[in-house]
Amino acid sequence: MDKIRTGEWVIIGAREYENAWSVGYQSRAFIESGDIHDSLAGNGPVVVPKSGAEPWLAWSGRPVEEQIAEGRPTLG
Repeated sequence: MDKIRTGEWVIIGAREYENAWSVGYQSRAFIESGDIHDSLAGNGPVVVPKSGAEPWLAWSGRPVEEQIAEGRPTLG
């Protein structure tokens, strides 16, 4: 079974767009150790809408600019 990643996350960067900010993050363990086994993989940034709407996670497989332009994704 895969190990569940726990521990602290660190903000590693932010970018401003017209309607939102995207905030990148990584595990503190990886930042401190540089060991790939400590890294978070496949994590898209947190998108924080400027409207005050609830933040959401962007997908890692598509440009965040496109996802912000389309708005928060829904399941289904």
